[in-house]
Amino acid sequence: MTWCIPVDPNSIPTFRGQILILPVISVGSVPQLAVDLLLHAPSLECHRVAYLDASECVPFVSPSEPGENPGSVYTALDVFQTKLGITIIQQRSPVIRACQTEFVLKFNEWIEQAGFSQVLLVASLDAAMRVDDEFLTPFLYLRPVPAMDTPISKAASEALPVFQPHTHEITGMPPLPGSGIARKFLSTAAPNTTALLMFCAEGDNRMDAQALVVKISSLCNLPLQMPLPEPPSWKALYGSAPDQFLYG
Repeated sequence: MTWCIPVDPNSIPTFRGQILILPVISVGSVPQLAVDLLLHAPSLECHRVAYLDASECVPFVSPSEPGENPGSVYTALDVFQTKLGITIIQQRSPVIRACQTEFVLKFNEWIEQAGFSQVLLVASLDAAMRVDDEFLTPFLYLRPVPAMDTPISKAASEALPVFQPHTHEITGMPPLPGSGIARKFLSTAAPNTTALLMFCAEGDNRMDAQALVVKISSLCNLPLQMPLPEPPSWKALYGSAPDQFLYG
């Protein structure tokens, strides 16, 4: 089976020279929420061009957002493009644990073959695992080894502290608590990859997602007017607010 399947067989998408924004399923699902906001940003005009082979992911399918093409469905790994030369992947299903290494190797191989100019990996970290020095900001960045300088990595190094936990005294990629398979990705990622990390916790993370989008926008120079509108599907995301009469 082909790894990248175009939505329209008569219109094969091209990725060479584009920026790839790749969220990793991690604590609070904040990367996925942030990507949802990007996909519905009016100024980006995102459209789905392909979906990826999700054989290593937990099976998933869902209806598309209300108001979109009737009868269309979302998959575990959908690929969107903007008019600005940016490709965005939305991952809606976690990778099966026994398949994680194979999945990451196939994914990174596709990224390299597709010819993306830069890759922005977006992941969240467990806020309960922070040490004192990491309370200054919830945002950090991390690069693979070896790494090459890119506009995104330069912007990240100027605006954010690098993730360097004091408890990690050996060489190699440090543990990334709560980040899912982000560490596996970075351990074999292309040198043009930069990881944007955010400390957060489980709960209603809609405001965290908005804040994460601001950082993504800054690193990728996106023309966004904040706050971004929430997708219609978010209306049922966290249920109704508690009745204020409960508090007297």
